[in-house]
Amino acid sequence: AGGGRARGVKADGTIVGWGENARGQATVPAPNNNFVAVAAGFYHSLGLKSDGTVVGWGNNSDGQLNVPAPNTNFVAVAAGMNHSVGLKADGTIVVWGANTQGQLDVPAPNTNFIAIAAGDIHSLGLRADGTIAAWGRDVEGQLDVPAPNMDFGGLSGGVSPSSGSWTGGYPG
Repeated sequence: AGGGRARGVKADGTIVGWGENARGQATVPAPNNNFVAVAAGFYHSLGLKSDGTVVGWGNNSDGQLNVPAPNTNFVAVAAGMNHSVGLKADGTIVVWGANTQGQLDVPAPNTNFIAIAAGDIHSLGLRADGTIAAWGRDVEGQLDVPAPNMDFGGLSGGVSPSSGSWTGGYPG
């Protein structure tokens, strides 16, 4: 949350959005049920359903709402300024939306990821071995993971970390 906007998932699986709603990013589309996680980007939001599908709403100027097919088996979501990130159950990362500075270019190998986070124009992935992969814009060192790149147990990309139970925030 931040930047004048916030989202929350209630115990009954509904999402509540509040704050700035200039592009419909706080207005959850129907049916508003069966959500397990939410991510708030700059002017868009993503909701993760209990069946592993992703729903997007708000601004779609760069395709950040167009979840690539197949829209199945997602376990976490994160939202950047104009890009979206999804973690699949098989440990791969799927990204969509704006790619002006490499924010859709997941470093190889795209395997064994257990968590994701998104900043404004960069993203992070935590691998099962405790290393972090970073990609996108690097004007302030946000991609320069300090050595040794090992033993990490969580991450945040200037937004909020993704654990599968809550994600998203304001792009920093």
